Amino acid sequence: MLVAMHIPDGFMSPGIALIGWLCAVPAVVWALWSRADEKEGENTLAALLAAFLFAAQTFHFPVPGGTSGHLVGAALVVILCGARLGLTILTAVIILQAIVFGDGGLYTLGWNLTNMGLASGLVGGSLYHLFRSRGLPIFGSAFIAAWVGTQMGALCTALELSLAGVTPLNVSLPAMMAVQAVMGLGEGLITAAAVSFLSRVRPHLIAEREGLIWPGVAVAVLIGVWSAVPPSLFGDSSNKPLAGLAFLAIASLAGFAGLILALMRTRCRS
Repeated sequence: MLVAMHIPDGFMSPGIALIGWLCAVPAVVWALWSRADEKEGENTLAALLAAFLFAAQTFHFPVPGGTSGHLVGAALVVILCGARLGLTILTAVIILQAIVFGDGGLYTLGWNLTNMGLASGLVGGSLYHLFRSRGLPIFGSAFIAAWVGTQMGALCTALELSLAGVTPLNVSLPAMMAVQAVMGLGEGLITAAAVSFLSRVRPHLIAEREGLIWPGVAVAVLIGVWSAVPPSLFGDSSNKPLAGLAFLAIASLAGFAGLILALMRTRCRS
């Protein structure tokens, strides 16, 4: 049973893998496009975060199903660096992982970039900035953003495996979502602790000026549309709308958690 978000080579046909590249390449080009508002020192910050993330992801811990998990850090990087620079860092780290450690394949790299860069990173980072723009607490906003980002990446992976005919959606989706829901708690705590600490000692590291919300919203909408597509349309024998229900559950939990944070903030002020 596969529960990791790194999809290896051999699991997909070249045509299915090409769809992943078509999703990831435009986003990476947008992230790498030169910016007039680029600040001095961003390259240093990017190198430090890339090195940290690369080192942190080498520590694997076992999870049920015969595989292992590790810190993704996608939401953390986007929160600290913004959408474009954050996606650039994640792209570099994911490519190095595939080449050096064999975490994920090379021709499936497009889907791995989509899962961890777009679904986890952009959705999680945008959700954080959305919460912060409403004045919600840093720790809670970062925790929810990282957890939701992890779940979005898991949902995308399950959909891709179903599309490729590797595992039926009614098998891969519960396995992915259950394991990543637990792993997301650790991801959320680490992200929230790091962002809270840095916001106190180095508040300028939080890229508020580049707290773009629209990229994450656009990716989340596309995931929601794909989740609503019946699996039978691409040859999957799964008939239940599990993916759509999973997407609605993630969105509902995020909204409910945001409401709780807002109520807590109001009560603390009163």
